[in-house]
Amino acid sequence: MSGRAMHEYLKAYAAHFGIRDKIKLNCKVDSVEYCEGDHGVGKEWIIKCTTTTEPGHEKSNTIRTRKLILATGLTSQPRIPTFSGQQSFGAPLFHAKEFARYQDTLFAKPSNDNRGDQHEGTRDDHAPITVLGGSKSAWDTVYACASKGHRVNWVIRPSGTGPAWVSPAAIFSPFNLLLESLPVVRALGWFSPCAWVSHPIRNFLHRTWLGSIIVRLFWASLEWDMVRVNRYSDHEETAKLRPWFQPFWVGTAVSIINFPGDFFRLIRQGLVKVHIADVERLEPYRVVLSNGGDTLDTRALILCTGWKVSPGIRFLPDGTEQEVGFPWAADPIDQELVREARKDIYTRLPMLHTGPERRTYHTKNEEGQTHTNETVLHPFRLARFIVPPGLWDDHSIAFLGTVTTFNTPLVAEVQALWALVYLDHGSELHHHQDKESIVSETALHTEFCALRSPAGHGVRTADFVFEVMPYFDLLLGDLGLRTARKGSWWENLFVPHLPRDYAGLVEEWKVRRSISQEGQKIKTT
Repeated sequence: MSGRAMHEYLKAYAAHFGIRDKIKLNCKVDSVEYCEGDHGVGKEWIIKCTTTTEPGHEKSNTIRTRKLILATGLTSQPRIPTFSGQQSFGAPLFHAKEFARYQDTLFAKPSNDNRGDQHEGTRDDHAPITVLGGSKSAWDTVYACASKGHRVNWVIRPSGTGPAWVSPAAIFSPFNLLLESLPVVRALGWFSPCAWVSHPIRNFLHRTWLGSIIVRLFWASLEWDMVRVNRYSDHEETAKLRPWFQPFWVGTAVSIINFPGDFFRLIRQGLVKVHIADVERLEPYRVVLSNGGDTLDTRALILCTGWKVSPGIRFLPDGTEQEVGFPWAADPIDQELVREARKDIYTRLPMLHTGPERRTYHTKNEEGQTHTNETVLHPFRLARFIVPPGLWDDHSIAFLGTVTTFNTPLVAEVQALWALVYLDHGSELHHHQDKESIVSETALHTEFCALRSPAGHGVRTADFVFEVMPYFDLLLGDLGLRTARKGSWWENLFVPHLPRDYAGLVEEWKVRRSISQEGQKIKTT
């Protein structure tokens, strides 16, 4: 879906539900503070914002609220590494999110009087474009450049997680199953370990030697099909794009090939050269790599380096970032409890004991010293991946959009209802309310994600694929709503769940709450 189409949809949505006047556009949140409110009304959140009224004119304002939902998601702040020699690089250097701003310049017809081959370190409009990163955004950027006839040097750092898995929309020929529909087939979820559900079939598959063989065969067949279709071994350059980790360990770091043309043909034609190396330093209009000092003449360096885990908002007072469970702050959960959670996971799901080690993102700074661009000390500690366990009893804050999954619209729908019920009717959730149980469960669930997707995003936030159906069941169970959304047990197990199966959740909850309240009235009389 294009950005323009999404924009039109959001405008229509706001108009349909009458929320346009509730939206503050051109408004940036600078800080959020949790403190005692005025007049003894308890704690409240103070949100300080800066609104751009017109170019060059800004206005500061403050919002006070007792209930706060942070829905900034996971892609608000681009991760932009720094490099030695960056100040004198000269060529455009930008994150992939800015690609649209630069593409007219990048794709402009080269000027014959502006070649740099006669003078080292000068601009050359005929030089290749350099793309750094192995994620799907890197694939998109490489295709956008190469499909226009521009040469590309594609740099993938060996210290990272390597090239992303890519797949056609349909897999397992001749069955041609849609990749995006597999996670919402409940029975297929049995082949993926999960810490928040227990079932006899799951116990057999993940706790016995025979079950383990069956699970490995399922994932091996999935991997084999993607490798077969992409034909990595057909060319020495495409061979470098074969992913380094098995699909089992990468979580949502699997993407659908949605290009109008043949991506791999562009590589076989010689338009794209793949380099497995770190960026050692930058020189004027050159990128120097770590693999023996290879030097790449370039007219632009495009950073497909992902996103920071931080929402870019300062939380006050000091210690609040730890209390809400942010990955870069000290862990709010006692480490003994974390160790117990890991021990429990390894006992219940022994396959997770064999996972790859976590990779750390690093570059070299201006002084040539290796440093970490982003510190991740632990996964985002959120109960149900929504609420900081330390603030559970306050019913004052919820985080939405911190789960990475193939089924974001469905997750957003269910999470939004759960969060509103928690904030306004917390006692009506069918969930244990004692803080000790909540903290223990949060440790179990968040550590599971770190162990389940170490080559994906699990080390910093919830990242799951086939675990999404049990997650829906978890939240719907808390709300007292039915988890079987289809007409028969067969469909519930073997037919993909679609958005229409979850239509009317809000009305369902209202009816259930009304019945519950009527029952309470009868009991009291």
